[in-house]
Amino acid sequence: MSVSRRKLLSFLSASGLYDVAESEGLVTIRFSSIDLEEALGGVTEIVITGRVRGERVEIERVVIVRNGLLEEVPSEVLSGWLSYIERYEA
Repeated sequence: MSVSRRKLLSFLSASGLYDVAESEGLVTIRFSSIDLEEALGGVTEIVITGRVRGERVEIERVVIVRNGLLEEVPSEVLSGWLSYIERYEA
């Protein structure tokens, strides 16, 4: 599962809801919000890790951190979000 690096970073910076770090070909995205915490319970954060491959970011890992416990989920859970970014981000 991959997404255009340019579109992804544009979307993330425009929304202001995500913390993004890039280092040595890796992109790490962190997201938490009051809505997410209400939906999933407690202090909750989603951490997405991807590897830059040319002009694309290939999603390698998606982890939900809830009250200090990590739960890895399949990257396919992001397919709708990534499709939205590919389709609508300039």
